[in-house]
Amino acid sequence: MKKQILFFLAIVVISAACSRSLNNNEENPTKVMDDLVIADNFNFESTKLVEVSITLPFTVNYTNINARVVVYDKSPDDGGVKLFVGSADHSGQFSEGFSVPSYLTEIYVSTMAGDVIISLVETTKSGSVLKSFSYDFGDEYGTDEPVDGTPETSSQAVAQEIIQGMSNDYTSKMASQDLITNGTFDANVFGSQQDWSSAMTVDAKWYITSHLNGFAGQYNDAGENVLRIQKSNYRYGGVTQLIDAASGDLITLTADYKSSGSQSKSVWMYLIPRNASGSPLAYYSRTISAYNTNWKNYTVAATMPANTASVQVLLWQHIYGGEIFWDNVIATGPVTDSDNDGVNDEEDEYPNDATRAYNIYYPNDTDYGSLAFEDNWPGKGDYDFNDLVVGYQFKQVVNGNNALVELESKFILRAIGASYTNGFGFEMGLASSDIANVSGHSIVGNYITLGGNNAEANQSKGTIIVTDNAFTQLVHPGGGTGVNTTPGQTYVQPVAMTILTTLTSPVALSQAGSPPYNPFIIVNQERGREVHLPNYTPTSLADNALFGTSLDDSNPAIGKYYKTQYNLPWAIDIPTVFDYPVEKALIVNAHLHFAEWAESSGSQFNDWYLDNSGYRNDGNIFQVPE
Repeated sequence: MKKQILFFLAIVVISAACSRSLNNNEENPTKVMDDLVIADNFNFESTKLVEVSITLPFTVNYTNINARVVVYDKSPDDGGVKLFVGSADHSGQFSEGFSVPSYLTEIYVSTMAGDVIISLVETTKSGSVLKSFSYDFGDEYGTDEPVDGTPETSSQAVAQEIIQGMSNDYTSKMASQDLITNGTFDANVFGSQQDWSSAMTVDAKWYITSHLNGFAGQYNDAGENVLRIQKSNYRYGGVTQLIDAASGDLITLTADYKSSGSQSKSVWMYLIPRNASGSPLAYYSRTISAYNTNWKNYTVAATMPANTASVQVLLWQHIYGGEIFWDNVIATGPVTDSDNDGVNDEEDEYPNDATRAYNIYYPNDTDYGSLAFEDNWPGKGDYDFNDLVVGYQFKQVVNGNNALVELESKFILRAIGASYTNGFGFEMGLASSDIANVSGHSIVGNYITLGGNNAEANQSKGTIIVTDNAFTQLVHPGGGTGVNTTPGQTYVQPVAMTILTTLTSPVALSQAGSPPYNPFIIVNQERGREVHLPNYTPTSLADNALFGTSLDDSNPAIGKYYKTQYNLPWAIDIPTVFDYPVEKALIVNAHLHFAEWAESSGSQFNDWYLDNSGYRNDGNIFQVPE
């Protein structure tokens, strides 16, 4: 009898060991999830919330203008994708918060006043919101008239300070309504005049002031005709053209500039409105960083004052040697706003609809983010993060005042590594009563109650149930665990869903919340059993009695939700397509830097999910059949 008992125990031990090996699908594991040492304040975020404040030039009257600001991950000329778009207010101030991938070290901001690169590297965290980043284009503007002779103070130090962080090489984009003639200097036609302030007429011609006569003109630069100013010793002066303008017109001047030689240079771009008698009414200037060996684009914009009959474009410089080059000089204005929403038609994605102005995509207009859930909450998960894998892309339709009008949410159900029948939804920051209607959702059971607007009923915040049963979309193929998680089993094509949420009236983005909002799953049709991202709050219909049970260590009193005592999560959010682990493979053994990322609170390998060399064990990642 004793031998039989010992034999039985041995079988149990061997079976348990085999089971552990099979479940983890790993060879010589160095860590399991419970071995990770995770800081209490780390929430497994692969994104960071940045707040960007832009001050546009004081030379523009913003009373009836909603000036566009666009944020890219890098220069569009280098393939940058749009991360955010919105309007400055009627004082020329733009301030908005939005999420970007944690590994992003800089953003490229494009405005009516020009473009700037803002570094995101040296920041300090304040909760989950990063320190605000600001930039004031007004620092580069002036209102003094052009200086004849040696300037009292050189603009070199100021200009060099201004240009720090700017792109090393970008040039202007052609505008549709160019008021300048021969801004590319392809025609070698120039007149001359005594001074910048001399009488001028609108005659589609450039004039060179007397002090630069013989030292300025057309030049072939690597096959392109440009304007060159060359002098071996000190000279000052300008190249100028008069164009039509009227009171109240917003005139924007852009030009490409570069230089050669180490000799001192001071350079400005001017817009000088003149009255019917030809007298200057004001001076609007932009200081140029004079020492650019590569082409850079500069902009000066201004609203023309009362009594304006024309505006003088002046490229002004003090040169002590070397060369100065100009090209692609463009002046545009006035702007056209067909729907009177304050947004220029050329920048308005809905130029004939005053209720809409821009589309803001998250993560961007071409890519999808991913949500990956464990569904055994409050029990222990197997940490393959494939119980439900959902791709997402949100399109926020906003008006000229950056208020949300409509939300188009696209979801792709990619995998279900579970036997539970789970639902999926998300909670917004706005009130449920702010929602006029929801369409495109899938409700086939009877455990979800919808209100008259098709948002979930009895919720304090607007809550949209995308599907109450993910197996409705991803039908089980009949073999293996779940759908699209077991290699060798029948592959089911992911299913796309589009949810359209319209609002009763526009809601500020700060109130509506930031995508992906507050996503969650509902486990096995138990309405109160919600699983959210770590430290995201439950909805009004969650069963609070489940908090603190089994392995859940939630403590609402301190704002801790959906974490274990070891601070492990049941859900993660990734701002790109997630290549998820196969069934029962720990995420730490599929994505090989996940552990270092988590244990360093995100300071190391914050791009752990990318397909970089040495980042993955492909054998533990589900491969889509060809």
